[in-house]
Amino acid sequence: MQPPEDINCIIVEDESPAATVLQMHIAQFPFLKLKGTFSSSTKALSVLNSEQIDLVFLDINLPGMPGNRFASTIKATTGIIFTTAYSKYAVQGFELNAVDYLLKPIPFERFSKAINRYLTLYKHSGAILPTVDKTDTKPFVFVKCDRKTVKVFLNDILYLEAQRNCLLIFTEHEIYRSYLAISEMEEKLPDTLFLRVHRSFIIALNKVKAYNSSYVVIQDKQIPIGRMYSDVFNSTLRANVK
Repeated sequence: MQPPEDINCIIVEDESPAATVLQMHIAQFPFLKLKGTFSSSTKALSVLNSEQIDLVFLDINLPGMPGNRFASTIKATTGIIFTTAYSKYAVQGFELNAVDYLLKPIPFERFSKAINRYLTLYKHSGAILPTVDKTDTKPFVFVKCDRKTVKVFLNDILYLEAQRNCLLIFTEHEIYRSYLAISEMEEKLPDTLFLRVHRSFIIALNKVKAYNSSYVVIQDKQIPIGRMYSDVFNSTLRANVK
C-alpha cells in the first residue's frame, strides 16, 4: 500500500501534559508534519492563515475563544480532531463535522484509529465520504448502497445488522442495504455515539430503550449482546447512566 502524502497538522491545547502526549503520538506517524503547538485558539490563527494546515488537534476547553467556537471558523477542507477530558461534548463535536473526538488521557491505539478515520475521510476515495458543508449542523455520512451513494444522518441511525454478504442500516425512516463489511462501517462511525454489541450488530447508544445481560431493545427490536462484547457494553452503558 502506498504511504499517505504528508499531512500538515497543529495542536491547540492549553494543558502541557496533554500537548506532550499528542506530540509523542504524532511523532509515530512519519507522514504527520507538526507545524506548531499553541496554547490558545488566537495563537493558532496566524499559522492557519499563513500555511496549508490539513489537520487540527483541538481542545474544546481553551482560554479565550473555546475550541468548539474556534472550529466553526476553520475552513471545511481542514480536518478537526477534538480532544477533551469531558465526554459530554462528544455530540457537539460531531455536529461540527469533526473527524473524531478523543477523550483524555488519549491512548495511542485510540489516537491511531482517529488518524485512520481522517485518512479515510480526507485522503482516500472510500465508501464513506465526509461532509465539507459546515452550514449543515446535522452530522452525516455518505454510504454506497446498491447502485447509488446516499446521505445518512447519524442521528437517524437506529442500528446496523450484517446479513450474509450485505449490511443493513436501519434508520428512523428507511432501511439501506450496503455491501460494506460491518467492521468497515464500525471504523467510520464515532464510537462515542455507536457501539458494536455483537459480531452482526452495531447500535446507536442514544436509541436504547432498555437492556439486560442478554439483549438490548431499540424500538421493538431485541438485539443480542455477544459474550465477547458484553463487558464493553455494560461499562459503556454504566458510564452513560447518571
